[in-house]
Amino acid sequence: MPQMAPMFWTFLMVLFMAALLSFMVKLYFYLSSQTVSNSRVISTNSNPQWMW
Repeated sequence: MPQMAPMFWTFLMVLFMAALLSFMVKLYFYLSSQTVSNSRVISTNSNPQWMW
């Protein structure tokens, strides 16, 4: 029951939020690195025609 152990539930919520936040930060940096590598591949393409 939550009223018997508020410290435990607070710690559990903080742990859950920290795990979620670290997951989101990892996902953000992974996606940003993917887009940087994709733009680098596009910019190194020396053909003068359009992409389509």
